[in-house]
Amino acid sequence: SLSKLIHYGCTNDFDVITASEYFVPDSPNKPGKSNLLQEAVKEQIEIHVYVPLRSVVSKLLVHGWRYDDKEIYYKRQALQKKNQSFFKIKRSQQSPSNWRTVIDILGRGVGQSTLPSVKLRSVVDAGKEIYRLSKEENLDEDSFSADDFLPIFIYCVVQADIEKPCALSVLLQNMCDEFQLIGEIGYYLSSFEAAIAYIHDLDLSSVN
Repeated sequence: SLSKLIHYGCTNDFDVITASEYFVPDSPNKPGKSNLLQEAVKEQIEIHVYVPLRSVVSKLLVHGWRYDDKEIYYKRQALQKKNQSFFKIKRSQQSPSNWRTVIDILGRGVGQSTLPSVKLRSVVDAGKEIYRLSKEENLDEDSFSADDFLPIFIYCVVQADIEKPCALSVLLQNMCDEFQLIGEIGYYLSSFEAAIAYIHDLDLSSVN
């Protein structure tokens, strides 16, 4: 990809920058130097390439997925009235705050931001927030598995203010580098896509 070519071609310059006293060292809670630089390059490419073309890209995506997104819109309206138990979230893992911080991250970062890289980062942050919040609220996070995580994530996606989620999912999938699809980012993006697929495929007769 273009971002990988730039990162590889400018490696020496980046090494000089990261050797500066003003560069914040890596920490266990932050991405490594290489990943951090790749994200920075990708974000700059999006600013200079994607943003000028955003209206054209959005128009094509919205038009192509308009029927799917319209269907999801009405299904989300019905689902937003349902409690956590409806989504088969275990009682010991139900949030007293209704996962409000997770929903806020999805609404602001995914629903309101412009750059695909920021939207994707927000999907990851929202997924991580589920684990953080479960500890803060003393939920039964010790038994958390992928099967436990997904219903919670679906609940949060349903409640979040995200327009045109089908078109958005296609955008993120196509703007995501191949190396990102392996590992943490790929896991949370797949979870986001699974949440959208769940809403889309839901039989509304089972909701009412």
